Amino acid sequence: MLKQLSIIDPVQDILALQGEFLKSKSLKSRKNLGQFFTGAAVSNYMASLLNRPSDNKVRILDAGAGTGILSISAALRCLELGYCKVHTVLYELDHEALPYLEHSLKSLQHTFAEKNAAFSYELRCEDFVLARPDKDSSVQPFHISIINPPYFKYSVKESIYAKVVSDLFHGDPNIYATFMAIVIACLKSGGQMVSITPRSFTNGLYFKGFRTFLLNKASLDLIHIFKHRNKVFNNENTSVLQENIICSLTKGKDQQDVAIRSSDCDISINRSNEQIYSSSLIIDSSNKEKIIRVPETAYEASILKQAELLPNTFEGAGFTISTGKVVEHRALSFITSNTNARNTVPLYRPHNVLPMTTLWTGKHKKDASFLLNQGHEKHTMLDGNYVLLKRFSTKDEQRRLVAGVHLGDINESKFIGLGNKINYIGLSNSNLTEVEAYGIAAIFNSSYMDSYFRCISGNTQVNATEIRVMHFPSRKQVQEIGLIVKKHNITDTTSIEDLVNSTIGIMNKYKVQ
Repeated sequence: MLKQLSIIDPVQDILALQGEFLKSKSLKSRKNLGQFFTGAAVSNYMASLLNRPSDNKVRILDAGAGTGILSISAALRCLELGYCKVHTVLYELDHEALPYLEHSLKSLQHTFAEKNAAFSYELRCEDFVLARPDKDSSVQPFHISIINPPYFKYSVKESIYAKVVSDLFHGDPNIYATFMAIVIACLKSGGQMVSITPRSFTNGLYFKGFRTFLLNKASLDLIHIFKHRNKVFNNENTSVLQENIICSLTKGKDQQDVAIRSSDCDISINRSNEQIYSSSLIIDSSNKEKIIRVPETAYEASILKQAELLPNTFEGAGFTISTGKVVEHRALSFITSNTNARNTVPLYRPHNVLPMTTLWTGKHKKDASFLLNQGHEKHTMLDGNYVLLKRFSTKDEQRRLVAGVHLGDINESKFIGLGNKINYIGLSNSNLTEVEAYGIAAIFNSSYMDSYFRCISGNTQVNATEIRVMHFPSRKQVQEIGLIVKKHNITDTTSIEDLVNSTIGIMNKYKVQ
């Protein structure tokens, strides 16, 4: 039984409804639907980003309406801008949310009537993606859409969602990106989408097709970044490991400068600082990846500008990066915790990678060995000089990049096992020298490189795709750094910072204090 609404303040009404709905649903059932609900502060802020549509009657699209807070904020924003006629089309798959949503919309109608304005709506209980309203001739294009789409991954080979949007983009992303693409397709030319999603679509191979579609169809006008996901969504306790961002995009508009804002959480959202950057700094058009870079601070922006001056990319300098070949759950018969077993080689895992070095003694509780049984060649590699780079960091770790040097002469065997939670770095046309290994490790362990990487990636995973296209010092500079590191056995952070910064021309004012 729904509580009686006051019909005085529609936003307060909907917050009460949202709280009631959250209590009625288990966290597990909401996660299965990818539901994460927006609070009032974020919803009102997103609505404040809406520009004035050109027509007298405004059409709003709400894809994945929940209990309706985004529609209400958007409609009230239109009323504030002087529009007397607002029509909203809302899609919501969860039939249990519909009574709450209906209550919210009736409350909003009452508010509009008191202002001598008219609010109308269509409520559609169906899957927004499968409905494809952009292909429905009975659905007119929309002026605006503010969305908090559902969040879950799907397979391009197995999911019906991938087939449904194959005319828009190809890839293996997340359902939230699919929602964003269809919303863009539903907008009029000049229409605006404001979305709140994880940051993961801004980089990564899985989202490459989506990014290309998005940036070809719309201009990116604003990004607001949240540093803590669990402080954004209402009454949620999530385990998603990306920052969240609010994006404002305009369909059919030529790309211009991009505004970047940031805040810790929803409470401080209206006190965020804004910086305006050229689109060429934010959208990397130098390669096919179309990575969207997000400098969270003025310091990170300065690092990004410095990186643009480096002579080549990581791959262009002749270096390669790949993921370790041992996928442990597929190679269980080769892995043993008996580190003294015969006919084995060390299996390197993330805990074996430390700043500037690697350590495998066989005595750590997580140490393991790899059996050189028949067929081991599918999993092992020839031993040699490598730089090992952790692929994952925890939320609490201060550094995103941790790189250690592995020298090929420390093991007796000619083989080595590298787990797939580690990236390994070498040379494309020859073997990595010790000097080059130390030089690369020093660069990746510098705060300069860590800050640069944070501009590119918003999650805790270090993907080889991003590393390959990052601007990077020349091979000669790498050798210069490595020669000094090796000669003087430099391992402390301060000395590495000074050495890397001076060699590649990062001025002292760009150093972290």
